[in-house]
Amino acid sequence: MRIQTILALAGICLLLSGCVTLGPKYTPDTAVQANRATVYVYRLGGVGGALSPNVTANRVPLADLPAHGYFVYHAAPGELEIAARTEAKTSVTLDVKAGETYYVKGSIGIGVFVGHPHLVLVSKDVGEQEIKDCKLAPGTIPTAEAVAAGPPPAPPKK
Repeated sequence: MRIQTILALAGICLLLSGCVTLGPKYTPDTAVQANRATVYVYRLGGVGGALSPNVTANRVPLADLPAHGYFVYHAAPGELEIAARTEAKTSVTLDVKAGETYYVKGSIGIGVFVGHPHLVLVSKDVGEQEIKDCKLAPGTIPTAEAVAAGPPPAPPKK
C-alpha cells in the first residue's frame, strides 16, 4: 500500500511540474553581440510533455526546457557542451563561431522511471522551421562569461 501511495504522489508531482506557463511565441533574436554566437535550444511536443529537463552549457545551468518551449543563449566562441538531464543525461558539443546561429532540438524518450532527454544539433533550415511553433521558456540564463568560468565550486565537505 505504501509503494502505491508514493507512486501516486510522484505522479501528481510530475504532472504539476509540467504545468509551465510559457512566454511569447518565437521571434528571432536580434540582441546578439558581434563576438557571440546565437544558440537556440527548443523542444516540440510529444512523449514526456509534463517533463522539463534542465539544460546546461558547459555544466552551468541555463534553463528548463518544457514541451513547446525554447530559449536563446549567446555563446562565446569555442567548444560548447549543451546538456540536458532528467534521470539520464544527454549532450551535444558544438564548435561555436562568433556571428553564427545554431539550433539544438530537444526531445524526450522512454525511460525507466522518468523520460530520458535527447538533444541533437539540427540544420539552420530545420531549426528555423520547427522553432516557429515554440514559445519562450521561463528562467534565467547566465551570461557567456559565467559559462566560460565553469560551474560553481562544490560546497566544502564536512
